[in-house]
Parts: sequence; C-alpha cells; structure tokens
Amino acid sequence: MSTRSEKARLSPSQASEIFSEAAQALWVKFNAWYQTHPEATFDEMDSFLGEEGRGLLGKALQLILRQGDLGSTPEGRHCERCGGEMVFKGYPGKVVEGLRVEAEIPRAYYICPRCEAGVFPPGPTSAAESGEVE
Repeated sequence: MSTRSEKARLSPSQASEIFSEAAQALWVKFNAWYQTHPEATFDEMDSFLGEEGRGLLGKALQLILRQGDLGSTPEGRHCERCGGEMVFKGYPGKVVEGLRVEAEIPRAYYICPRCEAGVFPPGPTSAAESGEVE
C-alpha cells in the first residue's frame, strides 16, 4: 500500500524527476530487449512497448494531476449529513482507464467520525463540464 506522502501534491521539479526516472527505466528495458532482438520489426517493437508505454503515459498523467488540487483543504471540511468536522484520511487512488492511458489518480479522502460518512471532494470543474469546449 502507498504511503500518504507518495500520494501528496508534487512540485513541478519533483514530478519531472519521477517521470525522468520512469522513462529511463523504460528505455533501459526496451534497449535490453532490442539488443536480444536486433532484427525486430517495427510492429514487434511497437508490441513490446505497448503496455510499457501505456504505463509510462499513465505515470505522466498521474504526475501532472499531482501538481494540482488533490481535494484537500487546510481549513477542514464539515459533514453535509451531520455538520460535524471531518477528518482527513489520506489520498487513496482510483485507477482510471482511457484509450491509451491507465493511471491511478489520487484524491483527498475525508471521513466524519460522528456519522461515518466519507467524501472525496471534487476537483476543479473541467472546461468540458462547464460547457467551454467547442
């Protein structure tokens, strides 16, 4: 299980460093494979990189999102059900799959100790949700 700090907000330089390490690891793996398959066709190379590349794209998406609002707030949240003060419980991730990307997206999670209601606060409204996309 991931620790709380692994799910917290990142600075652009932290995100860049993590992505660079992941890209380097993929390069090393792909290069080692290619050294043992020097006659590989483009399609074979594409196939090898398929899932690995999907993972790297997912990492990029996750790191971009971790630079923004993860739904936590320093002033705390109040329960919509009973009005009690909610307690921050961390940043559990949710796996989201797109056409070319699979990523675990972290969001702040709060629970009310009084009535045990839980909430994942929504992030900012997207352009698509606000009707700004043409």
